[in-house]
Amino acid sequence: MKVQIAIENYNDLFSDFDIRSYSERYISSDFLNELRMRTYKVLNRKGIEITLVIPEGERDAEDERIIIKRLHDFFQIRRDRNIKKRNGILLKSIFLEVVGIGCMFVANFLSKYTIEYFKDFMLIPSWFFVWNGLEKYFDHRKILDKKIKYYSFISESRIRFESMQEDR
Repeated sequence: MKVQIAIENYNDLFSDFDIRSYSERYISSDFLNELRMRTYKVLNRKGIEITLVIPEGERDAEDERIIIKRLHDFFQIRRDRNIKKRNGILLKSIFLEVVGIGCMFVANFLSKYTIEYFKDFMLIPSWFFVWNGLEKYFDHRKILDKKIKYYSFISESRIRFESMQEDR
């Protein structure tokens, strides 16, 4: 499967405000949005090829090699960052669950040895922590799993440059 994106020059791939070399520049949000829109329908396919079509006079083999490496590195960094976020959410969720269950134990202990009012008071934060932990895990993890899938897909795809044909 081939996804083509036309660019006028290499700068279309990068932020207008970043003047560093191609190996360090920030990737343009316009380019990322266009890429996401074009690859969304083919996300489950294997062997995707992203072709960046550029006028013949603008091409430079060395710049293309650097840009392709930069794009692959960018997508791998994004994938790894989202994996770390997902793992962090798992740890936070487990922590909230443990705190909630701990509050329940305290509530049960207080109900046996003190006034019943303390049990009711302690059940409120215990349920809050339990449900908040579950919500954080299921809602946020689903979003991060989609991002990880997308960035894994894009980082594994082949990226290449192609000269623009005259009839376009």
